[in-house]
Amino acid sequence: MSKLRDQFSTDGMRLLSTKDLKNEKIDAIEDNFALALNTLEKDLKKAIKARESKRLTTDQEIKIDTYIAYATSTLYWMHLKLKGVDISKHYILHDLARAKDCLARDKELNDSKSMQHLDIQATQRFIARGLHTRFVDMNGVMVTEEQYRKSLDQNK
Repeated sequence: MSKLRDQFSTDGMRLLSTKDLKNEKIDAIEDNFALALNTLEKDLKKAIKARESKRLTTDQEIKIDTYIAYATSTLYWMHLKLKGVDISKHYILHDLARAKDCLARDKELNDSKSMQHLDIQATQRFIARGLHTRFVDMNGVMVTEEQYRKSLDQNK
């Protein structure tokens, strides 16, 4: 009777031992791992199918190839870790780092392409006309007509 009482709390819920909690955590981790592998497999299939398309630009091909290289290297890294292999000096780390660098470089290039650029001369003209003050380009420096005339008078 005491064993039965130890297993249940006062409201009838089963109390879990630390061993049961650890097993539940491990089961949850295994489920998450399986879901992540399934998602990765689906994404890889989509990427490989997209790679076979004839309509890809060179930039898109590079992105897909880099993604595939990173994903397969990650899968191989996971495989080695699950087998208990010491990967601290394994070549897979170099492959993963190289793929990460390629992805970072691609992101940097795309960010710089989408960044807005300022046309300084057009901006100076726009501001000059918007202020209703006439400006003159004096050796690369925009000055008012009054300042320009004063400088001409001083140079005479």
